[in-house]
Amino acid sequence: MNLHHLAIFLAIAETGSLTASARKLHISQPALSRELKAFESRLGVTLFERHAKGMRLTQAGEVLRRYAERLFELERAAEAAMGDVAGAQRGRLSIGASNTIGTYVLPRVLAAFRRERPQVQVTLFIGNTEQVSQGVGDMRFTLGFIEGPLHAKGLHTEIFQRDEIVPVACPEHPLFRRRQLSVGDLSGEPLLMREHGSGTRELVAEMLRRHQILEGGTMEFGSAEALKRAAVYGGGIAWLPRMSMVSELREGTLRELPVKALKIIRPLMVLSRERGPLEPVAEVFLHLLRQSAGPA
Repeated sequence: MNLHHLAIFLAIAETGSLTASARKLHISQPALSRELKAFESRLGVTLFERHAKGMRLTQAGEVLRRYAERLFELERAAEAAMGDVAGAQRGRLSIGASNTIGTYVLPRVLAAFRRERPQVQVTLFIGNTEQVSQGVGDMRFTLGFIEGPLHAKGLHTEIFQRDEIVPVACPEHPLFRRRQLSVGDLSGEPLLMREHGSGTRELVAEMLRRHQILEGGTMEFGSAEALKRAAVYGGGIAWLPRMSMVSELREGTLRELPVKALKIIRPLMVLSRERGPLEPVAEVFLHLLRQSAGPA
C-alpha cells in the first residue's frame, strides 16, 4: 500500500474536503483528486461518497481510516523513538569490563548514567582482559574496559585513567620482620595470582621475570576479591590495585611491601571496534567516564 496515497486519504477523511486537504498537503486539488481516484482503483473499493457538503466516508473508508490512524500513529512513535535514540535517551548499552574496572571504577559512572538516562538498558559483564576484548571484537559488547595488554586486533583503544598495582601481604608475614627489603627477598615466597588470561596476571608475571624472582608456589584466583581475602588471611604475597584495598590498607589488615621496584603502573583502557561510529548512548557514557576519571 502506497503511504503517500494513504496520507491523502487520511487528510480528506479528517477535513471532509478536497480543497482543504489539497491546501493541507500543499498540492493542487486536481492532482489530489487524481491520486485519490488511483488509490480507490488500486484497492478496488470506493472510499468516499461525494456530495454537496463535502466528502463522506463509505463503510470501506471507515475501516481503512482506523488502520490509517494506527499506522501514522506508529510512524510518529517511531520517529520520536529514533529521536530518543539519537539523543541517547533510549537504547541499549552492553559493557564488558575486567575485574578492577568493573568492580571499582564503573559502578559510580553507571549510577550517574542511569540518573541521566533512565530509559537506556545497560548490562555489565565482568571477566578478564581476554574475555572482554573478545566480546568487543565479536560485537557482544559495545564498549570494553581492560587493565592489561591488548592482544586482539581490529579494536580501538583509549587510555582513560592509570592505576597502581602494589605487592601486599598480611601484617604477620615474615618479610615485615626484616629491617630492609629488597627485590631478591621475594624469591621462593608463596604468591597469590590471578588466573591466566587476566591482564593483571600478565603484568605481574612480566615483572617477576624482569627481576628474576622465583615463585615459591602459586595459588590462582578468578576473582580479585577472593585473592584479596586470601592475602588478608595470610595466604601469601599478592599484587593488587591500590584502589581495591583502600580500607584494608587504612585499617592495617593488609600492608604494602616497601619495595618501589615491585610496583606496577598500568593504563586503564576503553575498547571499541575500529569500524563504524559509536552509538549515541556509548558516547554519552564515555563522556561521563572521562569527567569522572579526570586526566589520564
